[in-house]
Amino acid sequence: MLLRSALLLCFSALAVVAQDVREFPGRVVALTRADVSNAVESTVAEIHFQPGQRVAKGDLLFTLDTTDFEQDLANAQAKLLHAETALLNAEEDYRRLRTLEERGSATGVQLLKAEVAQGFANAVRSETRAKVAEAQANLERTRIHAPLSGIISASSVNVGTYIKKGRAPLAHIVQLDPVRIAYQVPYVQRIEELNLQHLKFPENLLSQTELSLKISDDWVYRLTTVPSQIDAEVDPETGLITIWADIGNPDAQLRPGMSVTVVSRPRMNR
Repeated sequence: MLLRSALLLCFSALAVVAQDVREFPGRVVALTRADVSNAVESTVAEIHFQPGQRVAKGDLLFTLDTTDFEQDLANAQAKLLHAETALLNAEEDYRRLRTLEERGSATGVQLLKAEVAQGFANAVRSETRAKVAEAQANLERTRIHAPLSGIISASSVNVGTYIKKGRAPLAHIVQLDPVRIAYQVPYVQRIEELNLQHLKFPENLLSQTELSLKISDDWVYRLTTVPSQIDAEVDPETGLITIWADIGNPDAQLRPGMSVTVVSRPRMNR
């Protein structure tokens, strides 16, 4: 008798779960994507990737011609050397005049002028140091690196192309692990199906459902997930609300733009 009751309860629970399982059309969207752009003007010297290649954050993607930037750096370094020499001379003059002023062989006006000259030389050195740092930074910017890991598109420029500052995008990178699934559900109907009318929302709708993906009739994606975000508004014409879920994609089988079927079922541990 007890066994029969237990079986009846089990079958009843399975029937409820089966009744609550719903399928919704969904699509795969990129969780993160970034444009690759340049911060300096120059000619493209090398392209270091192929379209569709996996790249890691920090990988070298483009090398621009460095001739002008190397010359700018050399000029700035020469000016810095001159400024440092001028400062050393100004400091020496100030020390010499201070000694003479203490001995009564130089006036306070001469010492003041030497102090002003020393301050001006120090300011010039600071300015030329900043220009050296700027020239070094611009030289480094001729090497353009991947801003994130993902799959890179074809380059929009060729070797030999002169690109102006900020010409974006030279290419774009799409992160494929994880990706985001977007799907729509009938708002009121789904609340009633899950008996959430008197529970906290939207946390309960998100926490009490588990999602799997059907890529085709014969292909169910091996990973599952849970919904993570829900739109603030219901479409007034359809009564649908958009829900998003992030899911791992280590083998890059899911690609942005794909249509999938989202299978939603109650979580067994709710």
